[in-house]
Amino acid sequence: MANFRLPLPAPSESLALIGRSLELVLAQLAGPRAPIADMVKAYGRLLPGLRADPAFAEKPFDGISDLLFDLSRASNAVLGIATGHTSAGVGPALDALGWRGFFRTIQAADMAPSKPHPGMLLQALAATDTEPRSAVFIGDTTFDMEMAHAAKLRSIGVGWGYHRAERPTAVGANRVAHTVGELRDYLQSFLLGELRDGPERGRAD
Repeated sequence: MANFRLPLPAPSESLALIGRSLELVLAQLAGPRAPIADMVKAYGRLLPGLRADPAFAEKPFDGISDLLFDLSRASNAVLGIATGHTSAGVGPALDALGWRGFFRTIQAADMAPSKPHPGMLLQALAATDTEPRSAVFIGDTTFDMEMAHAAKLRSIGVGWGYHRAERPTAVGANRVAHTVGELRDYLQSFLLGELRDGPERGRAD
């Protein structure tokens, strides 16, 4: 923002928009009259340097890599990603984490409208030949839960993301996992056909 002589937004304002496409985030933070296209290009030039800085390296939450590894080996599970990052941004992150081979389909912000539009999820379902009733979407923002609802998918919110745990519940998450172990249990229940429809009650904190 400073390079474009615009005031820096408060951290809470920026974090509340995580999950949406970059151009929409910038338009909301800087205003529709800001040079959004130039700001997106500037971010693209800045991103490789940030990724090369160890201080900005992607670090998964404890237990997530093991969970993804186990799910990728399960005969009754197919994994996919629907992300607010662009294809150019998500690929290097997956490579750095060693996760690229876990996912059958990767849907990014430059491939469909921004969350909460259901486009990315509908494309993921088509790419994996999966029916909505056989899928569950996991996310850490209200935009994720709204996208899942629009695509008629069940959803699990996680309480360790940038949106407070009660917010996914408020927009209809079927469950909210507060730990990776709890998320593993919910997914096991889903794979066994035991995850109920309808939002979870009384778990927000």
